[in-house]
Amino acid sequence: MKTAYTDIELEQLLERLNKALFESDPMNTGCQENDAYDEYEGIAAAAVNYMIRGATERDAITQALKDSFDDLVTDEKVDQVLNSPVMKD
Repeated sequence: MKTAYTDIELEQLLERLNKALFESDPMNTGCQENDAYDEYEGIAAAAVNYMIRGATERDAITQALKDSFDDLVTDEKVDQVLNSPVMKD
């Protein structure tokens, strides 16, 4: 599990997670319809912070979503993010 990142890697990771969250919109915020690309940026940043502290990508995304949406977060919603084409790159 990687815990040391360069600034460029952190920026790329943040952008990748934010894009995956925006494209998958797991919490159905309507961000795509409203063209709100930054809707999930805080959640993406939280996920990056969890990963820096040693969390897996799945656990980081799960916890970051739960920080905002609590018990509305399900494995299926996390899978939506992880299965986003952006995450395959």
